Amino acid sequence: MAMEFKGEWQQILRCKWSVLVLAELGNGTSRPSQILHRHPDLKPKVLWQRLKKLERFNLVQRFPFDGYPRRTDYRLTEEGAKLARWAKSLLQSGLTLDELTTVLRCRYMVAILKLLAQQPRRPKALKARLKIADKLLFERLAKLEKLGLIWREIVPTRPIQVRYHLTERALALMPLLTDELCEAGFKPQITG
Repeated sequence: MAMEFKGEWQQILRCKWSVLVLAELGNGTSRPSQILHRHPDLKPKVLWQRLKKLERFNLVQRFPFDGYPRRTDYRLTEEGAKLARWAKSLLQSGLTLDELTTVLRCRYMVAILKLLAQQPRRPKALKARLKIADKLLFERLAKLEKLGLIWREIVPTRPIQVRYHLTERALALMPLLTDELCEAGFKPQITG
């Protein structure tokens, strides 16, 4: 059974900044100022919100240091380290943060990729399996094609047939969209 991106804690996986923060913490970065320095597009308020959320889900631990200057370090918990490895793999997939979250947020895009991983399919077969409207299906297929995750094959038969295939880029991404985290025993506990 494939991992479904539903439930409160799984919202973390759909947030580009949460994925980025986890990956940075997984790389050994421990101070928020270091993360902000490396990623100027990330606003301080957003970073603090993500860190608090990750702490609430027991994925990171906060270590405040008194003294001068005051500072706070963040470290991954055991569960956070599992998710951080996954986040780092996602970032190494070649997709931008925006592209990744576009795919992860849409259950149909993930489902289309999983179906195409089994075998190339025609739009009619995808529609039947997904129970999706034509317009929505073709919008999602166009987005996936634009992202370079699928390609369209036109078969010169009568009538002409169209089949969709995964690209190499998508094949590299597929293990990250399956049960990898569930098999690793990832079960974060919400605190507070």
